[in-house]
Amino acid sequence: MKFLLVLAVLLIGFWLWRSSRGSRTPPPTDRPGEEPPRAIEMVRCDVCGLHCAKLDALAGKRGLYCSAQHRSQAEP
Repeated sequence: MKFLLVLAVLLIGFWLWRSSRGSRTPPPTDRPGEEPPRAIEMVRCDVCGLHCAKLDALAGKRGLYCSAQHRSQAEP
C-alpha cells in the first residue's frame, strides 16, 4: 500500500513539474520590421583557389585575388 502511495505522489509531482514547464511561452522568432541577415557573396582567388568575401577580394586585370601578392604573381 505504501508503494502505491509513493508512486501516486511521484506521478502527481511529475505531472505538476511538466505542466509548469509547458506554460512558458517560447520567445518570438520573427520580429516585425527586422530583416534577416543576408549572405555574403564569395569569390574564388584565381591563383590559389581560396574563397574569400567579394568585398575583401582584390580586382586585377585577369580576375579576382585574395591578396596583393597573388595579384602580382598572376599579373606581371
